Amino acid sequence: MAKVSVIVPVYNDEQYLADCVDSILRQSYQDIELILVDDGSTDDSPQICENYRERDARVRVLHKANGGVGSSRNAGLAMATGDYILFVDNDDWLVDDHIEQLYRHLTENDADIAAANYTEFRMADQNYRIWLNDSDYYEKNYSIQEWFQQQYRSDYYNMSQVFTVPWCKLYKRSLFKHIAYPTDKPVEDDLTSWKVYLLANKVAYFNASIYVHRILASSVTAREKQTAVFPIEAVADRLALLTQIGFDTSNEIKAYRQRLSICRNEALKDGDYVKYQDAMQKTAILQHYQQIKTETEN
Repeated sequence: MAKVSVIVPVYNDEQYLADCVDSILRQSYQDIELILVDDGSTDDSPQICENYRERDARVRVLHKANGGVGSSRNAGLAMATGDYILFVDNDDWLVDDHIEQLYRHLTENDADIAAANYTEFRMADQNYRIWLNDSDYYEKNYSIQEWFQQQYRSDYYNMSQVFTVPWCKLYKRSLFKHIAYPTDKPVEDDLTSWKVYLLANKVAYFNASIYVHRILASSVTAREKQTAVFPIEAVADRLALLTQIGFDTSNEIKAYRQRLSICRNEALKDGDYVKYQDAMQKTAILQHYQQIKTETEN
């Protein structure tokens, strides 16, 4: 069996960290190394990490100065010695055969990435948000061009989130050779995941929930501005690169316009005149040429 490097960025999560780590160590797939990257935690998380290292030889721990989740992912990737990479957030947990299922789908389909779906657990009301049952199950091998068509499908089994997040996937480690997560952004997923996909040839997807994502009131997506959660620079980068390689960019064009609107509204609320005017200028340019196109077609 090939070794899987499981990378968990850890920051001030003494309350839920054990749930996460225990779910990883009891996996039916046992050939793993668990890399816990303590990102300068100020609670008992560092000691919890050390306790696990003392009890299980598969656990490796790095304590580093606080630098954000992007820097923790980078540090974990630098430490990884496995053939495959798996990310887990420190307050989430896995079903017992999470890795085994992903590994089987990846190897049986000769894919570079295996991906599945997930369930949300909302701490506010202690309830699961479940959108999958047995009748929803399907398997599909996606080419990378086909996989990109799932990126904005928020109405279809939450595929937009599945596309964007780094977890609930097993990757060939070679895909991360030139990948570095941004260290100056509060939300790094949308800026990075798509770049990993572009170096792959196939994604083996199965529509089953094998990961539980804990939703906290203090989560990053809840406390950060919409421009951080939906960065326009991610779409601009995708448009530039996908155009060069000949992918369909119609969804990205729509997304750019939507995110430009978010930028304009956030800048207005913040009183940032320069950013507001920049967004208004770009909006005006798009509207101007859309009008020219409409008039020409008529």
